[in-house]
Amino acid sequence: MTSPKARVSPRDNEHPVTAALGDIAVNAVTVELIDPDQEPRWNKLVRQHHYLKEDRMVGESLRYVAKRNGKWIALLGWSSAAFHLDARDRHIGWTDLQRKARRHWVVCNARFALLSPKSATPNLASRILSLNLKRLSDDWVERYRHPVVLAETFVDPERFEGTCYRAANWIQIGVTKGFGRSRLEFYQLHAKPKAIFLYPLHAKATQLLSAPVLPPAWAEYEHQDDPHRYPLSNAQTHSLLQALKALRDPRRYKGRLHRKVAAIVAIAIAAMVAGNNSLCGFGQFSRQLNQLQLRSLGASRCRKTGRWLAPSETTIRRVLQRLDPAQLDGILNDWLGSHLKDTPICALAVDGKCARTASKINGQSIQLFSALDVQSRMVRGQRQIPSKTNEIPALKDLLADLDLRSTLVSLDALHTQKVTASFLVEQKQADYLLTVKDNQPKLMRKLARLSRSESGVFFPSAHHAGSRPRPA
Repeated sequence: MTSPKARVSPRDNEHPVTAALGDIAVNAVTVELIDPDQEPRWNKLVRQHHYLKEDRMVGESLRYVAKRNGKWIALLGWSSAAFHLDARDRHIGWTDLQRKARRHWVVCNARFALLSPKSATPNLASRILSLNLKRLSDDWVERYRHPVVLAETFVDPERFEGTCYRAANWIQIGVTKGFGRSRLEFYQLHAKPKAIFLYPLHAKATQLLSAPVLPPAWAEYEHQDDPHRYPLSNAQTHSLLQALKALRDPRRYKGRLHRKVAAIVAIAIAAMVAGNNSLCGFGQFSRQLNQLQLRSLGASRCRKTGRWLAPSETTIRRVLQRLDPAQLDGILNDWLGSHLKDTPICALAVDGKCARTASKINGQSIQLFSALDVQSRMVRGQRQIPSKTNEIPALKDLLADLDLRSTLVSLDALHTQKVTASFLVEQKQADYLLTVKDNQPKLMRKLARLSRSESGVFFPSAHHAGSRPRPA
């Protein structure tokens, strides 16, 4: 009697190595970005399994899940980096301006929670972390249109040793000071410092973050000036408020919600320095100020809630329209001069403009004559031109208080006059750059002959040896 044929499984015919590889493929761990419809499940599991019991993350953020055989085994969350971190900032070696422009290139591993016991698979946490780091920058580019070059995280030494981070080649650079944010822009000492770990996602991470000049391929990812960013230091804010105390309040006392006119004007000036050039921009800037900034600017406080109040666009507009422009201009010039007194004016651009959307009661437009410091982009002087005259006689008054020795002053064709050139060279000891047009044909021909001369050199000032002050 013949024995029945034994049943042969397909896997029994496989080579042992092929079978082992198949088992590895089945049990392989993958790290994936979660879909929007999976976010509630991710948030719920983080609250259950992470010791912080909190799923919210600040700023730009990405949520990942690690899977094995289709089952969720770990959760990872990445968010924007800390604003200030002494140990990290010293390690990178960047300046405050570089940190503000490039902080978004640093990300924080804000959440990492295993859903299965660590003992089930050796080195599971470090494997998951390494897989996530390999794709993190590409995912950030796809979501937020900029790469990331450095990752940071914080480990509570009372709970963890950071073994998985060390195994994944993260480096510990120091500890925090033990402060935590308790509410908007307010920090409270909790006396539980955390260990700080960093991981470079780019081979030259610290060099890029601290580079004085970036390669063109990276320069496009820098944050430019934000019109909502507060631009003044604490000392500058204090000195500005002190200077504005001399302003006469044009409003009636009764019914004032914002009691200090200096605070309203200081907010408008800070908005202008930040790059806003319209009243709507002033209002948006004011609404973006946090409680600490409003308090430092001397804003009024709500008696019911105790919160500092941000003046609206209409409040700022009404106050600015009623102020004495000559007094405000004098105060601002003195304040700017006190901060720029040690900074020479290299180049000064003088021009007159009609104030947009502004007019007098009789319907005539308001003409403003301004002198702009090209290097600092600050207006060093400004005058309103009377209706029955022009910019030419107002020039001397505009530049009277400015030290223009060795300064290049540029003006448009209206000021291409012998009187103007003589004033700049002989009285202000400045160089000048004047525009010549076809309405001065004789001067045009003289300049053409000079450009064709053998020397090809023409000095419009008295600061060169052997040259005599000769206005063109």
